[in-house]
Amino acid sequence: MMRKKISVLLAALAMTGVLSACGSSGQATTAAATEAKTEAKTEAATTEAAGSEAESAAPADTGYKFEETVTLICPVKAGGDTDRNTRVLAEYMQKYMGVNVIVKNVDGGATVMGMQECLDAKPDGTTLVVNGTDMFVPYMQGSSTINIDSFKTIAIPVIDNTTVLAVNKNSGWNTLEDLLKASQAAPDTIEYGGKIGASNQICGIAMNKEWNAGLKFIDVGNNAAKMTALLGEQTDVINISYALANDYFTTGEFIPLCLLGNEKNELLANVPMASDYGLANVDFSKFFWVGTSPETPDEIVNALADVIRQVCEDPEFVASMESYYLTVDYMATEEAKDFANKMYESGLLPYKDEFLSNQ
Repeated sequence: MMRKKISVLLAALAMTGVLSACGSSGQATTAAATEAKTEAKTEAATTEAAGSEAESAAPADTGYKFEETVTLICPVKAGGDTDRNTRVLAEYMQKYMGVNVIVKNVDGGATVMGMQECLDAKPDGTTLVVNGTDMFVPYMQGSSTINIDSFKTIAIPVIDNTTVLAVNKNSGWNTLEDLLKASQAAPDTIEYGGKIGASNQICGIAMNKEWNAGLKFIDVGNNAAKMTALLGEQTDVINISYALANDYFTTGEFIPLCLLGNEKNELLANVPMASDYGLANVDFSKFFWVGTSPETPDEIVNALADVIRQVCEDPEFVASMESYYLTVDYMATEEAKDFANKMYESGLLPYKDEFLSNQ
């Protein structure tokens, strides 16, 4: 489920870079370099912002004066799309808050460790956590009692409708129809690579159920590992956020067969949807959510939400997000919480039983 975005200020800015792959070791190096490049870019931007005085832009007029450094906990390691988005958000929050905003990566437990650290922090609005669809997975598994109701939701600033189903150019499959025809002819032989226990595993279950896809899930790891495996033809198909693999789509190493969302992404107009083939859309778009301790006073939560509103109205922030094909779509507090819960109920819960049986 998508909402009309606040504004489309710029067309997508294609990320540049020409990659080459020479044998499996070279391909692995290329995939690692892509993620390293993203990590270096986002860390450099945040280090510059956090290591200096807050920018001179006037702080947000929220009726609340921010006086202490704010920490945004990113509950995954540096280098992926969640980390990148967190660092960009921190930079622009700092611009409007008048205090330093830093990013702290707390990886572990399928985002549980980072969420727990936020819950354990002083409830004064100086420790926030960011997350997305994956925040629901440990709760659904029963491995954690933490869910969105454990926090006060501050806002959802961004929707990520960029998850695509991708294959290697050497696969011989140029369309979703090609892949499905091959997989239905030989069920359980075409390998769909992902990370076990994550939402991309649930996506595989959904595709098999909704499209009779016949894909065989194999655990290859995180985004960098998935791209390496696809480049080396060690797996047949993956899902990936488009911007993370943009270089490979640009050079033709990867082919995006389908956008895994409910609505067309205007910034990825050339990527078809399942409905273009007469199939049900399998929606694994993501939201980018910001929350804090449930004991944080509403006055502070509302002030933080208003800061993020101003960030979302900043043309430079919008342009930065659109350069990654993301949609700036501001929602605050209860509206944001309801939106996230509805995405969980429609996108993950229908496949819960089969997901649990495959753990």
